[in-house]
Amino acid sequence: MTTVTISPEDRTLAALTHLSGLAGYIIPFGGIVVPIIIWIVKSESRVISSIAKQAILLNLIVFLFFCIGAVLFLTIILIPAVFIGWGVLFVGALVLPIVGAIKANDGLYYRYPVVGVEPVAPPPTVPSRI
Repeated sequence: MTTVTISPEDRTLAALTHLSGLAGYIIPFGGIVVPIIIWIVKSESRVISSIAKQAILLNLIVFLFFCIGAVLFLTIILIPAVFIGWGVLFVGALVLPIVGAIKANDGLYYRYPVVGVEPVAPPPTVPSRI
């Protein structure tokens, strides 16, 4: 795996993009809406757009697993497992964006474990024949 560096002018936005996933704790649906806005606005930057995709994907997966836990909570036997799972989800959803923001501020691309995506190079341009 190659190390992707973040240019100095994009480091602050990269760190804020990682932290934008935490906006859902303050603003309803902010953990999804804010990264989508950043992804749309900075779609030409492959690093920033892939960080925004990671933030969106992480929040969607956490929400999905939270909902699965809520359904499993209805079974009396699995209540302790659900509480443990929710605790792991909470810690992961809180720690991963913070670690990503710190790495981005240092100029390193941070890929979330399991749900992270690598920045994709833009497709090559084909010269037109006239």
